[in-house]
Amino acid sequence: VVHGVAELPPLAVARDPHNTGDEPLRRKGRLMRLSKSPTMIKRIAHGVMGTPKFDETVKWFRDTLGFIRSDDVYAGSPDHIIGSFNRLDRGDDYVDHHVFFCIRHEKAGLNHLSYEVPDIDAVMQDHEYLKSLNKYEHMWGIGRHLLGSQVYDYWCDPWGRSHERWADTDRLNAAQGGNLLSVEQGFQSQWGERPPTKFTDNIQP
Repeated sequence: VVHGVAELPPLAVARDPHNTGDEPLRRKGRLMRLSKSPTMIKRIAHGVMGTPKFDETVKWFRDTLGFIRSDDVYAGSPDHIIGSFNRLDRGDDYVDHHVFFCIRHEKAGLNHLSYEVPDIDAVMQDHEYLKSLNKYEHMWGIGRHLLGSQVYDYWCDPWGRSHERWADTDRLNAAQGGNLLSVEQGFQSQWGERPPTKFTDNIQP
């Protein structure tokens, strides 16, 4: 929630256009040369927390901040929801698939914060940059989520907290409602590995 802060004009971020099968000349006559330095982060995009008081927490965010369901994920019985993806209710305006994801967990705390970067190249550039530093633990990725569809990469900071860099998310409006999926359906990647235990169990106070 942001209040009383003046909105500033966006910073210019130079990115090369991508040639595609349908538009093969978007970068005609130009050579793509990516930098080796970290890329610009566009914004903090969403937060993920675990809690043993799962039902109460999700209800509070929906009742107090007006979040609405994008996807709820259950284990075993459909009434045993273990994960809830929630988005802003902006009516007809399209918003990120989720700004808040809550996980049923024995511990209460932060699983990760996420940051949007300009494009998929930026996800890969930052991956290579962080790897070259040889200072941080890689947690998960690179892959593309099913729920939200982001191309993701997760790293751990020196204090044990996970951080996600991602590009390209689904955007929905309020009319599109929400879904209920099994854990087998929902907690997978469209490509890339399944989340390792060191990531899913990483709940920091």
